Amino acid sequence: MIKKSILGLGLSGIVGTGVVGIGLAYAVPDGVVAPIQLAAADTAQASTVSAVGVVQQTRPEQGKVKISHETIPALDWPPMTMFFRVKDKAVLEGIAAGDKVRFELEKGATGLEITRMEKMAK
Repeated sequence: MIKKSILGLGLSGIVGTGVVGIGLAYAVPDGVVAPIQLAAADTAQASTVSAVGVVQQTRPEQGKVKISHETIPALDWPPMTMFFRVKDKAVLEGIAAGDKVRFELEKGATGLEITRMEKMAK
């Protein structure tokens, strides 16, 4: 089952009002990261967004991590499980499946990327 955007904004509605979209990535079943659109207004307030979640899988060779994250109010996202890209593969050092983490997202060249991640007490 492919997860769909929960932002509730139709791309045609965004384009029709002249608001520029920002690329974002989400997971599909085979782990391929696919682009979706996020309205620029949703990320304009903060360049860095913090979130908390539990690591499900790491793919350091691909620079990706699968996280079941809690609600991310700054992005208006409910809890869900998805793959994220990391800006630097070193972010994943010492991180394993089952770790509860706090992580920071920033807009990168290919969409939102994790720029920092730290383990939290379980």
